[in-house]
Amino acid sequence: MVARAFLSIVVLIAGASLAEPPNLVLLSVDTLRADFLGCYGCEWDISPRVDQFAETALVFDDATCETPLTGPSFAAMFTSRYPRMVGATRNGMRVADDAPVATELIRNAGYYTFAAQSNWTLRGALCGLDRGFDAYDDSFEQRRWGLYKGERRAEDVTRVAMELLEQRPADKPFFAWIHFSDPHAPYRYRRDFAPAKTSLFNMNRNERVRVKYASEVAYTDHYIGKILEALPENTIVVFVADHGESLYEHGYLGHGRNIHRPSTRVPLMVRAPGVTPGRTGIPVQTLDIAPTLLGLLDIDEHPDMLGCNVLRPEIAADRARFMETYGGAVPKLPGAKQLLRDTPPLHQGVVLCGYKLIRSANRPPELFFLPDDPDEKHNLVAHKKERYAMLNKLIDFWDETHPRGSDNTTALTEEDIEALQSLGYIE
Repeated sequence: MVARAFLSIVVLIAGASLAEPPNLVLLSVDTLRADFLGCYGCEWDISPRVDQFAETALVFDDATCETPLTGPSFAAMFTSRYPRMVGATRNGMRVADDAPVATELIRNAGYYTFAAQSNWTLRGALCGLDRGFDAYDDSFEQRRWGLYKGERRAEDVTRVAMELLEQRPADKPFFAWIHFSDPHAPYRYRRDFAPAKTSLFNMNRNERVRVKYASEVAYTDHYIGKILEALPENTIVVFVADHGESLYEHGYLGHGRNIHRPSTRVPLMVRAPGVTPGRTGIPVQTLDIAPTLLGLLDIDEHPDMLGCNVLRPEIAADRARFMETYGGAVPKLPGAKQLLRDTPPLHQGVVLCGYKLIRSANRPPELFFLPDDPDEKHNLVAHKKERYAMLNKLIDFWDETHPRGSDNTTALTEEDIEALQSLGYIE
């Protein structure tokens, strides 16, 4: 009897030790506003697959990015350091070689790692985020006359991701980063996915832009559904955007040159065993992605990482979140990267206890109380002078204690310049 009981314990222990570690997918969408998803309140039915996913995930209602640009935002995600600290303040500036990258830690833990990219900004040679990946597909088509496209369509990214998924080794768990870029400008009008059946010619400028953008979101959602359906059962999924998009709010179309909420608020959702589906309003940021990915796989964080695992209960409601932007991409000038190292940001901001302060190089400061003014229309600087002074000092302190690191001065190729121009990053 004792021998039989002992044998049962041995079998249980062996079974526990043989439990398969989970796979992990970071599913990201470029330039995706949270409020253009049904699960975040969009009135148009343009994201049924993401909305269905949200029902099985923990949805974060208050997530922001550090810099509303693709390269810097993903630099923050994978290093859990502010873009300024790793030399990646603009598109076309590589993450410093000595910066910690979550993917390297994941691969060192025994995972097979692969990525399917869709934005030229994320080419490995340009951004430096291919470190730690066993396979990093960042190939782009040439158009007629030898010109390069700056992004890949969702159907092409899905095909590549499926191929990488099928070709992965069977004896290892995997980490995959799959990135879609279709909501990024220039917006194509995808008639089959458009939310409004009215002709674009009957709409004003703002309506046309929003409908075209929404059709890109719907098109992307269709292919996100195909990815989700193809994933093995034992797969954790983290869904996020690098930044949002201003659609003429505050007189601005695009991203990268202001830090108002349409550009800096992002969707974030986590679906994992043990994570109860629902919603939370805790303040989180894309700086938290790397610690969260590592925590989901029970891998220790790098000591230089600054973010928090968003699934831990100790995230404070009064947490300060900082953001800044320096503009689009590196200008087409000799020695531009070196010159830009000491260039001050266009805008800096902080969000704390519902208040958001934006200070700018070219316009007066703005202070908003987001719970009452989510559209940032009522500047409170003249009415909340003490709050303004406190937040302004807080940005000063952050600015002094988070110095700008050196960047890898990899020269842009003609193809880089051409592709970045097509995305609106080089004027």
